[in-house]
Amino acid sequence: MPKLTATISSKGQVVVPAQLRRQLGLHPGDTVSFEDTDSGQAVTMRRRETWDEMSTRFHSWIAPGTPPLEDAHGFYDTREPRP
Repeated sequence: MPKLTATISSKGQVVVPAQLRRQLGLHPGDTVSFEDTDSGQAVTMRRRETWDEMSTRFHSWIAPGTPPLEDAHGFYDTREPRP
């Protein structure tokens, strides 16, 4: 991808270039997070996962047919103890 630029408005707003929005799958209302680098010379922007996406990812870790847990105690009672 070519280097993309944007201008910060007087209100501190930045328009994310359309090409980057498409690449990251960003849509109106999505949340992004910003992190500065150790050098302080750059900022990393990441699309934040939605609750639905996170739920789908977590459910993919559960074996089909596993009964739902009533509370966290059920999880801790059924897992194998750590060595």
